[in-house]
Amino acid sequence: MFAFLLQSLTSLLLAGVLIYVTLTNDRLKSRRRTQQIFIGVFFGVSVVSLGSSNILIEPFTTPIDARSGPLIFAGYLGGPIGALIAGLTGAAYRIWFGGAAPMIGVFMNLAIPAVGLAVSYLRPLQNWPNIPKTEIGYLVAGFSVLHILPLLFLAGTIESGNPYATFAPIALGFIVSGALSILVTWQIVNFAIRAANNTNQTAEMARRLDLAMRASGVGLFVQEVGEPGPYYDAGMIAMLGLNREPGMVPYSELEPLFHPDDLKRVREEMRNAWTEGQLRGKSDFRAIRKDGTLQFIRTTWVTELDAKGSVKRVTGINSDMTDIRDAEHQARNSRERLALIAEKLPGAFVDYDITEWDKPKLMYISPKCVDIWGYTDEDLLANPSLLAQMHDPKDLGPFLKAVKRASETISPIHYRYMITSRDGHSRWLDFHGDFATEDGRTLVKAIVLDATREVQLQQKMEKEREISRRAQKNESIGQLTGGVAHDFNNLLAVILGNLELLRDDEKPSAQKDMIDAAISATLRGADLTKNMLAFARQAPLTPVVLDLNNVVREAKNWMARAMPESVEIETSLLAGLWPIEADRSSLESALLNLALNARDAMNGHGKLTIETANVRIDETYLDMRQEEMAPGRYVMLAVSDNGPGIAADVIGSIFEPFFTTKPPGVGSGLGLSMTVGFMKQSAGTVQVYTETGEGTTFKLYFPVSKSELEEPVKPLLDDNQASGRGKKILVAEDEDAVRATLVTILELAGYHVTATVSGDMAFTAFEANPSFDLLLTDIVMPGKLQGTGLAKALRERWPSLPIIFMSGYASEATVHGNGLRPEDIRLMKPVQRAELLAAVVKAAGSIKR
Repeated sequence: MFAFLLQSLTSLLLAGVLIYVTLTNDRLKSRRRTQQIFIGVFFGVSVVSLGSSNILIEPFTTPIDARSGPLIFAGYLGGPIGALIAGLTGAAYRIWFGGAAPMIGVFMNLAIPAVGLAVSYLRPLQNWPNIPKTEIGYLVAGFSVLHILPLLFLAGTIESGNPYATFAPIALGFIVSGALSILVTWQIVNFAIRAANNTNQTAEMARRLDLAMRASGVGLFVQEVGEPGPYYDAGMIAMLGLNREPGMVPYSELEPLFHPDDLKRVREEMRNAWTEGQLRGKSDFRAIRKDGTLQFIRTTWVTELDAKGSVKRVTGINSDMTDIRDAEHQARNSRERLALIAEKLPGAFVDYDITEWDKPKLMYISPKCVDIWGYTDEDLLANPSLLAQMHDPKDLGPFLKAVKRASETISPIHYRYMITSRDGHSRWLDFHGDFATEDGRTLVKAIVLDATREVQLQQKMEKEREISRRAQKNESIGQLTGGVAHDFNNLLAVILGNLELLRDDEKPSAQKDMIDAAISATLRGADLTKNMLAFARQAPLTPVVLDLNNVVREAKNWMARAMPESVEIETSLLAGLWPIEADRSSLESALLNLALNARDAMNGHGKLTIETANVRIDETYLDMRQEEMAPGRYVMLAVSDNGPGIAADVIGSIFEPFFTTKPPGVGSGLGLSMTVGFMKQSAGTVQVYTETGEGTTFKLYFPVSKSELEEPVKPLLDDNQASGRGKKILVAEDEDAVRATLVTILELAGYHVTATVSGDMAFTAFEANPSFDLLLTDIVMPGKLQGTGLAKALRERWPSLPIIFMSGYASEATVHGNGLRPEDIRLMKPVQRAELLAAVVKAAGSIKR
């Protein structure tokens, strides 16, 4: 019996040891399936070992052993694989060695692991492989119920009057021995699991400690008595930059690493640690690594004494303080630089505690305050009210309100105010403050700069600017007066001469011609007066609601009479044009003036185009040439010619009164000035777009009539529709500002954009990468290939390429007859973001390649 118990216990302990090894193996951690396989194998081996040590029970000579515990835990902890391995191992052993009731033995070897497996599914482990106490009852109960079927089977084979009474004690013996095996196995396995958990936790803590030491730049050293040097771990080796494995490092190798200025002190401290038995200590020193860099190291050590009180070991930690020393050095340098800047600045630093707004406290003011207010920092800290007394009384209230508003939003404040300093002089100060919260207090930290010189210079510049403005005004008035006097003198000469002739001439036939000449001169004088009033924006206007298309259609008829046959007039009028409010006669006069200027610019030969369009102006307006315009809806009237364009040195003066490039006697120079004055009185504006050698376009923008219900300005395109979805667009535009804006808008909409500055560069870019989905091109550009030429050249090789054209001229005048397709989109500059994206979406929808 003793041998049976000893061998059984040994087998179970061996299984526990193997389970411990499985659970602590680094390669098997986090691999439960593999661990369960090993558990099944170990319990299977234990089953075989336990099967060789048993007690036979009569009358069936059935062996009773301790295999129940390993079998049931093979299923409970090992899962299906572990249960199958242990069960098959036990069944094979039972068949191999035979014995009474072999089928019952095979059944029990397979059924007991199945019971453990069933309990693991019915009562899943929350923290595998830890086994709760409550689950042991279920395992024992399941094991006991499992014996009912063998009891019934074996009872039927006994030839006795009461077979159940005969077999019951035997069955009870199996149940009791099995239950004891389960309990003992549970205790052994539980102990192995706890030991494995402790080992794993210890290993994890050691690993984390090692990582923490490495990450924090810390190294460990141990110096044993009598050793020629300390033991350095990997952290110390890395810290000193040594090319060797962790281990004992002789002092002969270490001392050359110490900074010469620190070596003597370090030797003295080490000698004191060994000879005087100092229990703990701390020291800082510098080390020169193998690569020549300087390390700042702090060492902290403790000593261990033997029974006699002598030092036997010194253990310590070295910390790399280089980053901290560098930071301290930088901070010290920064403080010194700030102090130098503060000393040189024409201002003072001021700190206020405004936690109690009604009782602000002056916390600090730098000594430079004496140069500003005339009081020392001691004076002002003793009596802060002096600052308020010197502040401009009219401005003190607004200043405090501005500070309070900024403190409530925690936003920086910049405020300029005037003071009267101690010496009675007025000074202008710039207050630059910011807010911070420290220890529950609200602080305003500011620098106050002396801006007196800057203000004086600004005032001087304003005076000089006013003098210059008056001089320019006088010059303009002189030029205007000279021009008016010249024209009026001519008119008065005609009138005076004809009146004198009328007085002296008695021929009735000649009098009519004289009267007509005087009347004509008088009307010309009236026109001159009207033009002057329009230039001064004082002309009396009678605005009415107009359809600009109708005005252009009627004007085209009478303009044709003022144009030679060699000038072709074309119109491009937008259907559904919005109504405007304008003085009709002034509008017709402006239109005629622009048409005549275009005729003269083309020397009587060329094409004149008049175009109308509805335009929405918003913040994303692309054109960089126009005057500032309020966002809203406008109707555009464009008059374009294909003449030589306006020279760059002239275009800045074309709207000045009496400025003209025409020969003497041909033009008064008031036409464009009159047009500008009329447009300003009509709340509109005038723009000019010209290209040397290509032509000129004048654009008149009229606000939409307010007699019609105003519609809110809506985007022409939904943001979702404008998503580029990765499509590639090639842009050709020579104006830098316009090109940059186009690229920004398209890239924000999700398109991949390649930008070029000419048609030639665009063609080269397309040849190098013919994967572009769309071409967006200006029509007039430098180089050989203009916009239309670029389109022709590309479409000869890629016929299906969608193209969008842009121009600052009237579109019909610049691209007519150049082979554009009906589906091509033409945009008139300036172009809005929504209009641009809508055109790109429309063009991209036609992509077929």
